[in-house]
Amino acid sequence: MWLKPARIDNAPKAPKHWQEIPHGGWWRDALARALEPHWETLFGHYMLSLGPLSHTLPNSCRIREQYRVGPGTAAHVHANYNALPFSENTVDAVLMAHVLEYASDPHSILREVDRVLRADGHVLLALTNPWSPTTFARVWPAWRKSPLLNTRLFGPARVSDWLNLMHYEVIHQGYFAAGAPIPAINDPEKGWGWLMRQWPSLQAGYYMVARKREWPITPVRLGASNHQKQRIALGASGVSTRTSD
Repeated sequence: MWLKPARIDNAPKAPKHWQEIPHGGWWRDALARALEPHWETLFGHYMLSLGPLSHTLPNSCRIREQYRVGPGTAAHVHANYNALPFSENTVDAVLMAHVLEYASDPHSILREVDRVLRADGHVLLALTNPWSPTTFARVWPAWRKSPLLNTRLFGPARVSDWLNLMHYEVIHQGYFAAGAPIPAINDPEKGWGWLMRQWPSLQAGYYMVARKREWPITPVRLGASNHQKQRIALGASGVSTRTSD
């Protein structure tokens, strides 16, 4: 299940709003609380929210110009995620809440985000945690059709590897939603909350905050270069560069 190719032909249908997800309000609030400390580290002029779940996620980001991109009536800009209508190096931050799990080619989305993102820009990702006990609910056929229970499963290590290959530095990683958002129960934290708060890696979702890095070419040490040129010139003129004892 976790070793399947990232690119597929038929991706699962993505939810259009949080209410389509079992305990969607609880899930949204848990993600908002997890990202709250990281909004103050973002700066710039333009931010993109990709996907309908990102559109309505509360945030206190100081970036004023925020645009909703994707399908649906709530979007400011209607576009495919792998063909964003923005110029290169123009966006300061991109938020993607549960976008990659429903994509037929998540690599192409990340490459497109990288194209429009400026150097030292940030990308914020939220995904379902495949190592959470919630994933065992997938064995029940009726629950498997529910959003977030029919998603594709990409573990943190795999997504981090994708970002590292694109020269992104994961500066923050954590987990959210200490519970089991199963449709048949009323309180997703009952029986699970204490356990998952003690072992956060068991929580139902995880998030990443990554920064785009563009490392400059290492400059030549001018002092060493000039010294080497001087030795070459002295050698060519027949003057010995050896020092006497």
